[in-house]
Amino acid sequence: MQTMIVFLLGLAVMLFLMIKTKLGPFMSMLLGGLIIGMGCGVGSSETINALTGGFGNTCKSIGLVIIFGTILGTYLEKSNSCQRIATSLLKVTGEKNASVALAATGYLVSIPVFSDVALIMLSPIIKAVSKKTGKVLCVFATLTACALLCTNAYVAPTPAPLAVAAVIGLDVGTSIAYGLVVAAISTVTAGLFCMLFLDKKPAGYFTSTDDTGKKEAVAASVEESQMPSFIEAILPILIPIILIVVNSICGMALAKESPVLAFTGFVGDKNIALVIGIISAILLLKKKLPEGETFGAIGDALKTAGPVIFITAAGGALAKVVDATGAGQMFADALAASFLPVILIPFLITALSKFAQGSGSVAALLGASLSIPLIEAGLMSPIAAFISISAGSHCGSHVNNSFFWVFAEFFGYDTKTTLKTLCVAQNVVLAGTGLLCAWVISVI
Repeated sequence: MQTMIVFLLGLAVMLFLMIKTKLGPFMSMLLGGLIIGMGCGVGSSETINALTGGFGNTCKSIGLVIIFGTILGTYLEKSNSCQRIATSLLKVTGEKNASVALAATGYLVSIPVFSDVALIMLSPIIKAVSKKTGKVLCVFATLTACALLCTNAYVAPTPAPLAVAAVIGLDVGTSIAYGLVVAAISTVTAGLFCMLFLDKKPAGYFTSTDDTGKKEAVAASVEESQMPSFIEAILPILIPIILIVVNSICGMALAKESPVLAFTGFVGDKNIALVIGIISAILLLKKKLPEGETFGAIGDALKTAGPVIFITAAGGALAKVVDATGAGQMFADALAASFLPVILIPFLITALSKFAQGSGSVAALLGASLSIPLIEAGLMSPIAAFISISAGSHCGSHVNNSFFWVFAEFFGYDTKTTLKTLCVAQNVVLAGTGLLCAWVISVI
């Protein structure tokens, strides 16, 4: 009981440091791990060893993947590839089915590009489509934002799903295969919510701020001549995903001594696959990159990737300490003995953390670390836990989340409107759909 109390107090201190101070998630998780480890009687040296070991193992597992994924995303961003994907899909679907094009664009673009950045890049296109079709801007904006968030939550090399898979011991290729399906289902349900609910609301339902267009200069429109072709834009995204998934399939279907498996094991390794994706991006997109950015983009990407790696590795360090204390096992046992369905436990842990401190990635890492005992006890499969955790990272979103303010600022909507559009879509539609998918996976 004492261990459990100290564990919960340590989590409370960690969340307090994240929310009420400017210490940030990196130091908050490390200090939280230190408090939990020493308070639960692990010992000072053992706690430090667990922290450093967990930090190092997480960096080893996903550090390069985050770097390579960020580099790939930066090339797509700077070459206007995201805009090309959007405009090409709009030509195929036509203005009448513009919602399908925007949803598909968001679904594809957010795999390598951070969702905040992707929404900013796509905002001029969303506004232009709204103007051409005469539909309310918020309907298209909410749909595109939801599509971005879906693949962001479920599909590697986005940091959160990548880190969750590493922590719970799930094969990355398997996580991508399932994640793509669940993200697609969630995107469809978001589309239904936007078209059947938001699109039926009167204009007065959506209230704007007085500075609706103040971000226009930042998110300027891009001329067709500045964009690559659709094939050039989409291939760097598809190549690494296909290589990783094919490697996972071959690993299940072929004998270990197969020369084909040796080849796919190399090119389908998550690090090598992303490097191949980067090389393809350089070769295909270099003509559309700003002068001096062919390799300069790598430096920009490293500046972005560094903080992400540190925060993710700190989450791995916390998970290692929690495992060493045995508190995670006690917590999981207590929840498993309760009236709650097991599949709901990772979801609730992640959702409560997201509600408290705002970061979906940090919340997912906490949910993953506390789900390990449930997986090891055979109470749920790693893939069911992965989907439940990722669904939970949608839940608990409100004004504490940076994506909330990017949406509100770039589309000019006030807090009330953003809460009843984007936040309802995230907390109810996306989270609910993901949880339902996790339950289906757990029973089949």
